[in-house]
Amino acid sequence: MKQGVLFLLSLFSGLCVAAEDKVYLMATLGLGDSTVAKSILLHEPDVTDLEGCAEAVRLGQRDNDWLKYHHILNRDKIRGFSVQLQYRCVIGNQNVESWYDRSRYDHSYLFSVDDQSRLSVRPVASMAACMGQFRGLSADDQARSHCAKGSQQIR
Repeated sequence: MKQGVLFLLSLFSGLCVAAEDKVYLMATLGLGDSTVAKSILLHEPDVTDLEGCAEAVRLGQRDNDWLKYHHILNRDKIRGFSVQLQYRCVIGNQNVESWYDRSRYDHSYLFSVDDQSRLSVRPVASMAACMGQFRGLSADDQARSHCAKGSQQIR
């Protein structure tokens, strides 16, 4: 009887553990004033707060050498278009697949970041479906959200 109770408690204790918050660098590459965008989420295990992430971004942009959140975005291969690259440090408890620069951007997501830099990610069937959901948001929520293709699975 005692072993049965302990077994049930061990099963339920695993269900009660919440996903741990992580600090991510969200990099978004947007094409002009269009809705075409790609976003990636990068995680460094030793960066545990937003200030550490912001410092890593500052150093990476200043030195053009990303010692933390190492990534390569080939902006020079995009010719004839206006490209904006935005970095944002966010906190989330999503399970994010590792990013590889040669992976296909097959996943569509609606990304939202609140005033406390908390990330929310909604997978959508297509960019058209994402824009439909985006247009249904309030003006304040639209200002904090964007649709983008991603190469990572985010759960």
